[in-house]
Amino acid sequence: MSKNMNLKLERMSDLFPPAKASARAAKSAPGVVFDPKRCTGCGLCEAVCASGGAEQGKPRAPRVHVLRDAEAGSSFAVLCQHCLDPQCMKACPNGALSKGKDGVVRMDKGLCVNCGLCMNACPEAAPLRSAEGEVVKCDLCGGQPACVEACPNGALSYTKGRRSLWIAPLRWLCQLISFFLLIVVFTGTVCAINIATLDIACPFGVLQNVFSGKFILLTTVAAALVLMGLTVVFGRVFCGWVCPFGFVLDLVDKVIPHRLFRLPSFLRHRLNKYGVGAGSLAAAGAVSTQAFCTVCPIGTVCRSYGLNSVMAGAEAALIPAVAALDLGERRSWCRYFCPVGATLALAAKVGLVRIEIGAPRCKKFSCMRCASVCPMGIIPEEQLVQGVSPRIDMSECIMCLRCVSACPHNAATVRFRWQKRKAVPGQLPTACAAQKEDKA
Repeated sequence: MSKNMNLKLERMSDLFPPAKASARAAKSAPGVVFDPKRCTGCGLCEAVCASGGAEQGKPRAPRVHVLRDAEAGSSFAVLCQHCLDPQCMKACPNGALSKGKDGVVRMDKGLCVNCGLCMNACPEAAPLRSAEGEVVKCDLCGGQPACVEACPNGALSYTKGRRSLWIAPLRWLCQLISFFLLIVVFTGTVCAINIATLDIACPFGVLQNVFSGKFILLTTVAAALVLMGLTVVFGRVFCGWVCPFGFVLDLVDKVIPHRLFRLPSFLRHRLNKYGVGAGSLAAAGAVSTQAFCTVCPIGTVCRSYGLNSVMAGAEAALIPAVAALDLGERRSWCRYFCPVGATLALAAKVGLVRIEIGAPRCKKFSCMRCASVCPMGIIPEEQLVQGVSPRIDMSECIMCLRCVSACPHNAATVRFRWQKRKAVPGQLPTACAAQKEDKA
C-alpha cells in the first residue's frame, strides 16, 4: 500500500470511526478454500460468477478473479475469505461492510460509495472493482457458491468452518482426573509415584538427585525414562494434559485478563528455562539436596492437600505468585522458566509426532485462530499474515491440541515425523501483491 493511501486511511479514520469487527463472536467461519495445485486457470469460476452466481440469468461483475502466471504455469483464484477479523470492515468509512452471526462478510450497496478503501485494506485484495467502477465482493451465494460447483478439478471447496468440539472436553477431563490422582490419591509423592509395578519419576527431579548425591541409581533413572519415552512418542503431553500446575494455569486463564504488563525483554526468552534448570542442578550439587523441588510450582500444588502437606500456608503462596505471571502472557512460567518443561523439551525435539499448520485447506491470514488460541505463543501471526505456512517448534509445543480444535477448516493436523508435509512453507503468489500495489 502506498504512503499516500496510508495517510488517506488515517484521515478517514479520524472522520469516520471504523466499524468494530464482531467476527470473534461468530460460531462458524464459512468460506471457499482454494487449492492452487488443482487449479488449471480455466476461468469457469469467473464465468459462472459473472452469469449471476447462484441466481443464474442475472449477469454481473464477477466476485472471483483468477490470476495467471504464464511463465510459472500456475494460477491463483482471488476471492473473499470472510476473515475472522476483517480488515475491510475497519477501513470502510461508511460501515457498508458487516459480518453476520453466520460468519459471512456482506456489503450493503446502499451505503457503499465505491471509494475502494476496503480493496486496499484486504490482505488478498479480494474486493474487486468492476469495469463500471463498482466495488463488489463475494457473499458465498447464500451458502451454495456457484464457483465451487462449476470448478471441474475441485480446486475450490466450500467449508462451513465449524470447530472440532470433542478435543477440549477430553483434555479438561484428562486434566481433572490427573489433578485428582496427583493431589489426592498420590498425596505428597511429587518426584516419583508407583502405579502397580510401574515407577514414574520426574526427570528433572532425578537429575537433581544425581547432582546432589553424586551417584546414579539405575532404578530412578529407569523411572525417569518412562516419562521421557512418552514425550518422545507423543510430545509434551504431560505439560498440556497431565501437569497439575498447568491445569491451575488453564483455570486461571479463564478468569484473569492478559497483557496488563510486560516482562522485561531479557526474561521473555525461551532459553531462560534451560538456564533455570542448569542453575538448579548446580545448586543441588552445592547443597546436596533437591534445591528446585522446594520451590517447584508443580510440587507445591501436589503437596497442598492432606496430612502430608509441607508448610501448607507459606508454600502455597507460591501458586498465586507464579500464576500472576499470566497477567502478562499466557503460561509465562511454562514459556520462560519451567525447568521440568525444559527437560521434556529435549525429548520432544526428537519426538515422533508434530503439529502441521498450513495444509492446502489453511486460509492463513484470513483466520489465524490457531495463533490466537495457542497458550505457548509458538504460532507466529506475522507469518500467517504473509501467507506463510510456519513450522511448529515441537520442543515448545505442549500438545494441548487447541490449534487443531480451533481450526474451522481441518488445516491443523497431528502427523508423524516421517510423513510428508502436506504444504510447503512459502508466501502467496507475487501476483496478489502486485495486483494490490496496482490498486493502491
